[in-house]
Amino acid sequence: MGIDNIIAKLASAGADLSTRNAVRMALSLISEDEELTDQIYVEIKNKAYKEDFAKVPVEKRAVFIPQCLRNVKECPAEFGEYGWKCTKCGKCSIGSIIEYGEGLGYKQFYIVPGGSLVKKILKEKVPKGEIKAALGIACWPELAEASEKLSILKIPLQAVPLLRAGCINTLVDIERVRVALEVGLTQESKNPAFSTDMNPQPTL
Repeated sequence: MGIDNIIAKLASAGADLSTRNAVRMALSLISEDEELTDQIYVEIKNKAYKEDFAKVPVEKRAVFIPQCLRNVKECPAEFGEYGWKCTKCGKCSIGSIIEYGEGLGYKQFYIVPGGSLVKKILKEKVPKGEIKAALGIACWPELAEASEKLSILKIPLQAVPLLRAGCINTLVDIERVRVALEVGLTQESKNPAFSTDMNPQPTL
């Protein structure tokens, strides 16, 4: 059964889907795999917060990119206060993601090694009003944890899962990232010069 069908089944049963634990319990009650908990929770939150995310100006949206997408053997980026500083060398997909986002007007990109730095960035920038929405790329468990924490902060999140998880040389669906970046934008506000400029995933 597909994820959307499972979510529909849970909803029709009147299940509480407000937290990860609630989703896990609901899955056990309908005899579905509890390992789907994080995936289902994230997809529910994506749908629930899409409209709020769409209302936030792109310059107030922070894009969090995991360092594991880097081509670690050839990456020339240096590590700074808020993570790795991409040089757009073309040896991984991160530069393409950033270029596409910049073409849409995004200003804030953070290539981070883990949740602790994300917390620091949010702690510093949310109170100042610099971040009012977030787009995150990560594995399902990390996205689920981020969804819970950002819900508390009233920060709408759009989450994009990695296609291949792990600590190095991971993969993401570039098209799904593009679609997430475009949420809430009109056709006129999209930069046509970037519409076909997303580089394919490099061979790692």
